[in-house]
Amino acid sequence: MKVLMVGVSEKNRGGMWTVVNNYLTDNKFKKNTNLIYIPTVTKACFVTKAFFSLNAINKVRIKLKNDHYDIIHIHMSERGSVYRTAIIEKIARKYNTKIVIHMHGAEFQTWYNSLNTKKRKFVKNTLDMADKILILGEYWRNYISGLVMSPEKIEVLYNSVSVPKKYKYNDESKNILFLGLVGKRKGIFDIIESVKQLKDKGLDFKILVYGPDETEGFTQIVKSRGLSKFIEYKGWLTDNEKLSVFSDIKANLLPSYNEGLPMTILETMSYGIPNISTPIAAIPEVVNKKNGFLVEPGNINEISKAISDVIENSQKDKSELSYQTIKNNFSLEAHTERLLNIYRNILEEK
Repeated sequence: MKVLMVGVSEKNRGGMWTVVNNYLTDNKFKKNTNLIYIPTVTKACFVTKAFFSLNAINKVRIKLKNDHYDIIHIHMSERGSVYRTAIIEKIARKYNTKIVIHMHGAEFQTWYNSLNTKKRKFVKNTLDMADKILILGEYWRNYISGLVMSPEKIEVLYNSVSVPKKYKYNDESKNILFLGLVGKRKGIFDIIESVKQLKDKGLDFKILVYGPDETEGFTQIVKSRGLSKFIEYKGWLTDNEKLSVFSDIKANLLPSYNEGLPMTILETMSYGIPNISTPIAAIPEVVNKKNGFLVEPGNINEISKAISDVIENSQKDKSELSYQTIKNNFSLEAHTERLLNIYRNILEEK
């Protein structure tokens, strides 16, 4: 079996790259698939990004022409990602390569619903061209089924993480983590408003914010609200720092408005860290009231209450259930074996 995979570059820090990197660092998976990866989009100015994508698509064409690949696995979100996917699909069809679309876009539904009839037809045709469509949770099945001619080609493939054999949860910690894109979609401004509610109630806590700053001035925003004592922007969290940071976190906070299945939730839960998140997309398929907290998007009072609960009470039971949830259902080993079986089934189909 030979698999060519395409998606974002390492510069596009985020959930899609984390998923891709899991494949690229899994020696068993690489061996079973003879995996080659070509990034087709990078983080840069418009002109640089355009040249990068055109050059990458040409690399894909040369690879498919010169070396027979059984499958091309395309990581796709929304907007420009769909149009790049359509081009690559046409190349793959020319060389009789099976096509897998792996959907990641947290805002795909919102984006698609904003399109006119002609563009919607283009998106549907792009999805129909695939031999298999991988979605991040059951939540997406009904919606995507309505866009394709053959819903049976849709498969749920949950995101996954490497699960530590042991974890050390610090139930005495006063730190709460935010790990993700620092912007409105992830609920960062709702966190600020929640902390404003709590700052005069005598609670001892700090929210450590990690991730790219979409606001381009988050530290100053926090300072202007007089919340520097409670919220600290830390920049990007490297892989080498994660173990140290996770060992002193009481809960992960991600009150998002749109998501797929956030890697930050899976990663933190694999270390026994309970999550405060929202019941959107596939999140309720992982987080529930037994292993974490679910709050409505934009509900400041519910976010504040969950933060207070985390700081004032022991979360050991939620911690253990968080760890077991990931270990039993979202491990990287189970994920890659399922993906290999999906590949095999595709190749067996006529």
